[in-house]
Amino acid sequence: MIETSPELAMLDALDEGVVAIDDSYSIVFFNRSAERMFGYSSLELLGRPLDVLLPEAHRAAHRSQVEGFRRDGPTSRKMSQRTEVAGRRKSGETFDAEASIAKTTIDGRRVLMAVVRDVTRRKKAEARLRDLEQRQRTILETCGDAIVLVDTETGRVIDANSRAGVLFGCDLSELIGVHRDDLHSGAGPRGAAARIRTGAESGPEPGPVAAIRRRDGTLVPVEVTHRVTDIEGRSTLVEFVRDISYHKERERELVEAREAARLANESKTRFLANMSHELRTPLNAVIGMSEMIRDAFWGPLGHPKYAEYAADINDSGRHLLDLINDILDLSRIELDKVPLRDEPIDLGELVDQCRRTVMSLIRERGLTWSNRMSGAEILLGDRRAVRQMLLNLLSNAIKHTPKGGEVSVIAGPGPNGGLALTVADTGAGIPADRLSTITEPFNLDIDISVSRQGGAGLGLTITKRLLERHGGELLVDSRVGEGTTVHLMFPDERLRSRDDVSGRRTSAE
Repeated sequence: MIETSPELAMLDALDEGVVAIDDSYSIVFFNRSAERMFGYSSLELLGRPLDVLLPEAHRAAHRSQVEGFRRDGPTSRKMSQRTEVAGRRKSGETFDAEASIAKTTIDGRRVLMAVVRDVTRRKKAEARLRDLEQRQRTILETCGDAIVLVDTETGRVIDANSRAGVLFGCDLSELIGVHRDDLHSGAGPRGAAARIRTGAESGPEPGPVAAIRRRDGTLVPVEVTHRVTDIEGRSTLVEFVRDISYHKERERELVEAREAARLANESKTRFLANMSHELRTPLNAVIGMSEMIRDAFWGPLGHPKYAEYAADINDSGRHLLDLINDILDLSRIELDKVPLRDEPIDLGELVDQCRRTVMSLIRERGLTWSNRMSGAEILLGDRRAVRQMLLNLLSNAIKHTPKGGEVSVIAGPGPNGGLALTVADTGAGIPADRLSTITEPFNLDIDISVSRQGGAGLGLTITKRLLERHGGELLVDSRVGEGTTVHLMFPDERLRSRDDVSGRRTSAE
């Protein structure tokens, strides 16, 4: 035990506990604050080993550290340089503490003196703060929106959730310190932090923003809600940023659907206009000619005019039948009611058959016919559908080619494999601005095409749909005044060799 001196009496006035030990690790001084901290009186502890003030599990390690400091350490060690220690009260309760330690001499004796601070309350407060921060972080991370916290004084990001990193396309750490305006595109609410700081805005303020700018430079449409609040004594703009790309895409699809409906309605209008003209003309002829025959307008039925009228009635009836058949064919194709029967088709024979069908029209209009076949074209497809496609294209070519022009059919390998079956003419051609719509139903210009050539404008539509059923593609090249070339592109899996087809027929026989 050390004799009480004025210097030691001063240590009794300290708020921190002071404990001194000699070279034998025995307690030689214990101030009043230490008595309150540990629950012992100094008389109970003086001369006892320091271990009594430590939890049993910590004693060996603590003794080793003290001996190391006594032997090799500096004269003193500050609290900031010292690891935390654990203390043990007289009741057996353990507590967290911090200590600074110094080598000194009292009354000629070398001692180690420790100044001990009970940090139990601080540790509990820190634990509560960590729990609170964890709860706040959990709330931030649970939110489906990106959350960005901005210092209103500097306009720079001071915190954000991981969703913000995903939205802006960067690591979360890369957002910290970035100016808020750099996160928004030119159309966004730039300078909002400054406006709020000066009182020009107050939250909460929801509103759509044109876009935010991702790390890679792409723009993302968002909706932003923000509020200015005080966090840890700092004026902070809390911004909720919601990615509305999905909603914008749905809006775009809705606009496209409306546009498609509008175009469909216009198509219907064109159809009604075309059909009213196409049906009325032959019907008027049928009604007028039949009335003249019925009323014997030219006298007894043996008059030659009646035969002429009967021919007109027949032509008009056939024209009506063709129109109705086209409409029915298109309806059946669109309803998937046209089954395809695949069989090997000799295109040379099929083209020759189509030539015989249209030859009377070719002669009547004074046109030249030609065809070039490579000689090995065997197509696997529906014969009736392929024939209808060819006849539709030939009919259009003949109709729009003036006297002295040429209509040709060419069959051979396609540019990317497969088969190209081509119908070309030297007719009037199609304006470039109409090429993109010529395969749409009822696409005729009712001011020109109907009055000049007739038809409901379904031939190319039906041809395209039938070709697509075969897995093919329809391509059109045309120049006004030079003519039109239409390619029926069949995929290579529909090609067959003549030898293969002949071998199958021989086996079947």
